[in-house]
Amino acid sequence: MYFSSFPKVDFNGTTLLDITRKAILSKVVGTDALAYMNYRVEEGEKPEDVAFYYYDDPALAWLVLLSNDIIDPYTQWPKSIKGFEEYLKVQYASESGTTGDAVIEWCRNATIGSNILHYQSHTDPDISLNRASYLNASNEARAEFYPVRVYEYEFDLNEQRREISLINKSLAPYIKDSLRDALNDD
Repeated sequence: MYFSSFPKVDFNGTTLLDITRKAILSKVVGTDALAYMNYRVEEGEKPEDVAFYYYDDPALAWLVLLSNDIIDPYTQWPKSIKGFEEYLKVQYASESGTTGDAVIEWCRNATIGSNILHYQSHTDPDISLNRASYLNASNEARAEFYPVRVYEYEFDLNEQRREISLINKSLAPYIKDSLRDALNDD
């Protein structure tokens, strides 16, 4: 449904959809706070599931993605626990020097330093140190920080992706029409 709004172009004698266009939702909806609703993606939910539950139409998954500026749902949508661990196994196999479930063990291992990404302040979450800065700090300053390991870091990123915004369902018909107009506007 989303791509049906895109204009067609001629490319070397073949008619194709012009997928290079991108609609910016804020141009269609504006910045009205009532236009959006907060939503938490539950374990295993896909954009189609959210669209079905909220909009009563799984074909509006594109609206769920567009509302959150998600271009690649494979990397930007929250992963299930199984998908998350599969991602870690691939992403960190080389760095850990292991494969399979051993990668997960490496990511979580609290007795090694090679899986520490940075050091986080206990009192101010906006302050973090890289490994070199932490090692050069005084013992007193080090006491203020704790290590953030690969597993915790990636898990927190995945959890942050669960907090999304949905366009108010009463605006969905208007958005569909406006999207069509915006994409076909030259």
